This record gives sequence, C-alpha cells and structure tokens, in this order.
Amino acid sequence: MADRQAPHGAPWRQVVDHEVDGEPLRVWENPAQAPQGPSLVLVHGFEESWESWRPLTRRLPAGLRLFALDLPWRSGSRHRWTDGGTSTTWLERALELLPVHPAAVVAHSFGATTQLDLLTRPTPFSAVPTALVAPVYRPHDVPVDPRFFGEAVDRFRGVLADGLRAQMGPRGATVPPDIVESMIGKVRERVEPHGFLQFYATLSRTPHLPLNLVEAPVLIVSGTHDVSAPPSAVDELRSSIPDVRVHQDPALSHFCQLQQPDQVAEQLLGFLTELGLHHSDELHHTSKEAISA
Repeated sequence: MADRQAPHGAPWRQVVDHEVDGEPLRVWENPAQAPQGPSLVLVHGFEESWESWRPLTRRLPAGLRLFALDLPWRSGSRHRWTDGGTSTTWLERALELLPVHPAAVVAHSFGATTQLDLLTRPTPFSAVPTALVAPVYRPHDVPVDPRFFGEAVDRFRGVLADGLRAQMGPRGATVPPDIVESMIGKVRERVEPHGFLQFYATLSRTPHLPLNLVEAPVLIVSGTHDVSAPPSAVDELRSSIPDVRVHQDPALSHFCQLQQPDQVAEQLLGFLTELGLHHSDELHHTSKEAISA
C-alpha cells in the first residue's frame, strides 16, 4: 500500500484496509526506529481523521511504533455506521486488526469516550494504558431533559465548527468568514441528523459507565474551559477511575492535539515515562526546527 509523507516527519503507510458491512476500517503506521518499539495507538474524534494526529506525532519519540486508526465516525462519513454496532464495537474491531497488541492508546473527544467505554468491558484491550484527550463526558447530576437536549445540539454544532477551523490551521485566517460559514453549513447538512444521534446517545449514557471496573492506568488531558468535559465532569472522572492522573490547563482547547500539540506531547511523554514506555534521552521524530516550521 502507498506511503504518504508527513510534512515534517517520517512517512506513514497504510497497513490495514478492512471492510465490515460496507464500512471501511483502516490502520496507518509510522514505524519506530527500533522494530520492537512500544506500540502507541491513536483514536480520532468525531468528524476527524487519522491525520488529525500529525501535529502531535511529530513531537513523539522515534522509539515509539505509532498506529493511527481510521474509524467510521471519520470526517466525510454519513454516520450510518451504527447499523453495524456501537462506536465501542467498531473500536474493538479496529484494535483487533492491529499487527501487535497496543502498549498504550491515545484517544480524542468522541474517540476518548468510546475508549473509556471499552476499558469498562471484558475485552483483550481493557487493561491497555490510555490517555484521554478532551473526552466528551456528562456528569451524573446533569439530567437528560429538553434543556440538556438543546444544549447538546448547540455543543455538537459548536464542536463541528471548531473542528473545521482547527483542521484548517493557520490558512483558516486567510479564508473569508462567509466562506468558512458556508463550509460549516455543508458539514452540518451532511452530518445531521444521523451524526448528532450517535453523539447524543454516547453523551447521554456516560454517567452509567461502570468506571470502577477500569483496570488500566489513565491520563486525562483537557482544557478547563472545554464545555465537552467541564471541570465537574473531570472531577467525576477523577473520583471514579481507580488509577487516574489529570492535567487541566486553561490554555488547552478542545482540539488541543491540533492547536497545542507541545503541551499535549509533554503530558503524554510524562505518562509514557511513568509506564516505562519512554526514556527522556530518546530521540524525537523531528527536530525542534521542523516542529516550529
């Protein structure tokens, strides 16, 4: 399968292209310098893609073997994938396609919530150390009522718009605002209502996850002003997951893996070091000059 060259890093290559009920599951790999390096698996969020991890992975050690999953809730999807199972079912299927058992998982937003759900279930992946970046979570004391539904719609639309802007990066500043709004409108036309229903169902059931069953070490990285995981939600996660460490920073956006990758990489490397999967003297995939380019 064809290699694709990252702008400032090692080439990624597609290693799995699998289909279930007409829905593709793909795995991309960025090999480690050492063939037996620890494997880190990346799980993207709603309306994102495996490429959303590029800014972060350019800051990770070359000794890590990186795998990025391409999942049914990818950008461009019509979001009818629940005919073939829940997001947790799809994630487990994708993990089963990996050529090696993951040493750790890093998941963002909707993907993070899906990974958290998977950690509560009896699967071969339930004990895999996990970093949850900006997870979507609803605390117990937030009732599912008409007000919550309306807020969820607004939040969903806000995340879609913010995600599009984040993925545009610096070039977004050169695009006229009316063009950006038109692009956001087209995304909403495609994603709603099926996509919102999946998002809403996931958000509604998070308080019922048996988080006391999570055996894996967990890191949570999020912004204190991120409405998808407000401080009350993170506090509940902190008190419910047995082995958890939390880093919250007002400077982090919901799409911090794209917009503040240095801060996220610092927290992730500290977590991996604690797990014995990284050593501070390891080389990174790119130089500081490449990162700042």
